Amino acid sequence: MIRSIRRFLFISLFLSITVASSITAIGNYLLDKQIIKPYLDGELIKIHMVIEKLNQLSHIDAYTRTKLITYLKTTSHPNFMFQIWNKDGKLTFHSDNSSSISLNNLSQGFSDVLIGDKEWRVYANMDKSGKYKIIVAEIYETRNVLTDLITRNNGYILLVTFPLFAILIWVIVGLALRSLTRVTNEISNRASNYLEPVTTSNLPIEIKPLVTELNHLFTRLKLAFDRNKRFAGDAAHELHTPLAALKTQAQVALKADNNADRADALLKVTQGVDRSSHVVTQLLILSRLNQEDTLNDWHELDLYKLAKEILTYIVPAALEKNIDIELMAPPPITTMHGNETTLGILIRNIVDNAIRYTPPHGEIKVAILNQNNEVILRVTDTGQGIPIELRERVFERFYRILGTKAAGSGLGLAIVSQIAELHHARISLHTPPNSIGLQFDVCFPTIKALI
Repeated sequence: MIRSIRRFLFISLFLSITVASSITAIGNYLLDKQIIKPYLDGELIKIHMVIEKLNQLSHIDAYTRTKLITYLKTTSHPNFMFQIWNKDGKLTFHSDNSSSISLNNLSQGFSDVLIGDKEWRVYANMDKSGKYKIIVAEIYETRNVLTDLITRNNGYILLVTFPLFAILIWVIVGLALRSLTRVTNEISNRASNYLEPVTTSNLPIEIKPLVTELNHLFTRLKLAFDRNKRFAGDAAHELHTPLAALKTQAQVALKADNNADRADALLKVTQGVDRSSHVVTQLLILSRLNQEDTLNDWHELDLYKLAKEILTYIVPAALEKNIDIELMAPPPITTMHGNETTLGILIRNIVDNAIRYTPPHGEIKVAILNQNNEVILRVTDTGQGIPIELRERVFERFYRILGTKAAGSGLGLAIVSQIAELHHARISLHTPPNSIGLQFDVCFPTIKALI
């Protein structure tokens, strides 16, 4: 579990640099040995050439030759030696530290020879005249010392730079997280009711998605708070008059002098309670619906079967007004993708609205159609209809057409509109071909159209 991003990044980056530096140091050590070996072999070849040139200086006087040979013999390093053999196998010239060692039997070229308890790198070759075999050798310890010296110096450099790396990593990580700290401070200093989006300008691309999603959350919370405030205001507005009427009718019942007046007042109380219950139910449904909500229980369903089930519960209300309600035969395909509960509410509200505004002995026809990759719910009634200029306004909350005598809260079509939006459906109102009543169409995309 990462408790501190800064500490995690610091430790991870520092360990990564340490591992990388260690691998580099080991690689350099092995690489140095590979580079130093041919370089020092080349030096042996150069020394071989110098000795060969010196051995060929026959034009100088004997005194000068003796001086050069003495100098070469006495200045030889203990870790270096050379020998010159003639064709007869006689040692004609050698360094002071090689007088007791015979290297004449070595083949020409480079070879590794163990002399005593130490390993030597040896180069043997004939001179240009072919009369002398010149052998030069260097102890391997010299090469190892040089390699170890380079590696040790690299290690010292790493030890000096590691603290600098640590400081730079700590500072750089801190600068990288500064924008996150700014966002944190901005949110922590906010008032609980301030839900405006956090600015995303000058934010790193890694943090911007987090802030964007946070802003989406703020938007959803703001909508939820506004919806709750609106619900409280709507409930207070819509229930104030019915409750006042209930109180009045209750007082009338208490003061009634005869049973008939008392029964009439109590009947009105019952009707007022029913209306208030209906308003509360509609308000609760409306408060739970929001275009930003994501319904969890979405699946493939048969809209015809759902309509048939909903109509079973609504038919008694139609029969009370002697209204003939009919569900038309379905097409071959009536399946769609949606939420069964909210679609049931949509169907119930549309048909209930049709029953309320259709006069006694009227007709209501419910049909499920399949046209142009759409599943269409069509409800046609023989009521008073809706004027064309008011067909947009009837979906507003609490809006009711003037002169309407049917009971209602003015919320049913607002609920229908929001459920349709959640299902990406289109609503259209038309006048039926016989010019009587209203044709209410809700067009849902089919499953094939959604893919």
